[in-house]
Amino acid sequence: MTTTSFSPTHWNTSDSVWRTVLRMRMTLYKRQFTGGRAVIKVIAALFGVLGAALLCLQASGTSASSSELVSGTTSLALSAIGVMWILMPIMSGLSDDNLHPRQFQLLPLEPVRLARALFSTSLVGMTVPITALAAAAIPIYAATHHPAALPLAIIAWPATVLLIVGTSRVAMLAMSQLLRSRRSRELGLLAFGTFFGGLYLLQFPLQSRLGTVVDGDVTWPLTVAHSIPFAWGITSVDAAAGDAWLLAAGAVLALVLVDLALLWSWQRLVVRYFNGKVAESAGATSVQLKNQGRDIRTGWRASRLGTVISRELSLWHGDMRRRTQLLSVAIMTLVSGFGPLISSSIPFSAAWGAWFLIYLAMAAGSNLYGFDGASIWHLVMIPEAAAADVRGRQIAWAIVMTPFVVVATAAVRIFGDLGTDRLAVPIAVGISMMGVGAGLVVAISAKAPYPVPEMKKTFSFNTRGSFNGSSFGLIILAIVIFAATTAPGVLLGALLPNPVNYFAIPVAVAIGALGAWIGGRVAITRMQREPDRILFAVTTT
Repeated sequence: MTTTSFSPTHWNTSDSVWRTVLRMRMTLYKRQFTGGRAVIKVIAALFGVLGAALLCLQASGTSASSSELVSGTTSLALSAIGVMWILMPIMSGLSDDNLHPRQFQLLPLEPVRLARALFSTSLVGMTVPITALAAAAIPIYAATHHPAALPLAIIAWPATVLLIVGTSRVAMLAMSQLLRSRRSRELGLLAFGTFFGGLYLLQFPLQSRLGTVVDGDVTWPLTVAHSIPFAWGITSVDAAAGDAWLLAAGAVLALVLVDLALLWSWQRLVVRYFNGKVAESAGATSVQLKNQGRDIRTGWRASRLGTVISRELSLWHGDMRRRTQLLSVAIMTLVSGFGPLISSSIPFSAAWGAWFLIYLAMAAGSNLYGFDGASIWHLVMIPEAAAADVRGRQIAWAIVMTPFVVVATAAVRIFGDLGTDRLAVPIAVGISMMGVGAGLVVAISAKAPYPVPEMKKTFSFNTRGSFNGSSFGLIILAIVIFAATTAPGVLLGALLPNPVNYFAIPVAVAIGALGAWIGGRVAITRMQREPDRILFAVTTT
């Protein structure tokens, strides 16, 4: 069996650096490609291949009358892929790049060689080949519509793939270096979240006007698509078709120059780590927390349950990983609660906003032990503390999330046209879902925990970079559980006459309390019987 040497001599050759980094990536891929995570990744890859194949098929359309439409829609699709490569790692925490330059800082190697090795080996995996398949729409479009431009398209094909991947890699690394403080990270994540929410709302009016674009009545969206760098390959082909060969060559040349600029930027960002120009981020000290009124040694905080509640409330406010979850919930409060009231093109009612919000809040808190990581070691040593720990986490989650639900529920009643009609229904549904959600939060956290990277090591709006299939499956199953437990309140509130229909509220309270108790018992039992397994799950990547 061979071992990897970390001596300076070994690391002084580019080939050795590249082979070692590649071997590390493949080892991580193998470790992460197991169980439910492997199933989810395979399914996602199949959908990706299907989408890429459909894009290539669409680009091969040969109808002369639709040539401009094919060009524009292909450009829009490539631009959307590029935007997804930037937003997905930030919004979902999912990324195919499993190594970070910071992890190599203590090794005796040249940062320039490491930068090249990290970038080139990051092209290995499933997502980059799928992206390359989608970008193959460029030469396919050229071959079927303007064969003379095929040489330019062949050059633009890998250049576009490199642009998409490089933009994502550089953006993530740059933000992880620039946004070091908690406040700057919050502002950065809020800006990206607002941008993402705006894109989500914008898709509905665009879809409603898609017919005018298809019919050729409106052409400006297609023109805008051609100006986006991710679509410059298509722009080059169209320019060549119009005998504007100088513009065609210029578009491809610009694409290559942007790629070179991205590679240079990546290299400089990696070198910054080794030159000591990236400061370590720091959290609040215990003295600062005490000065902020978070001393847990007095009053109601002195009890076991009060201690847990106080600690959890402090963590939801101070821990950046949990804070990002709150930001996502806050943004979806605006999108789902107020969006349908602002634009009639959004195809769902704002009355559903609060219910969707509770589900999102449950999913956001479904890995509480993963957030804490190794700090839950005391539960392994003292299993008797599990009951107070679980109940305290439930209460704290409900305290934190209830204001968002109240705002979303009140918005549709105050600013919408529903008024107080059948008010018992949203109240009953909200109460039962909050109770059942409190049970699901701790049950899923205990049954399917997974490790969460520290925010100073990554820049992401979410925490599912190391998710597992069990957690994903239980969150999907929660939809069925919510539907079953809210049905009695909905039926009583909707079918019974006023004011008898308000009987749905105490029924919802009973269902919510029962759901919270059952979910808590599941978590407590798991914590008391197998605390070591939970600790291992949240500390092993």
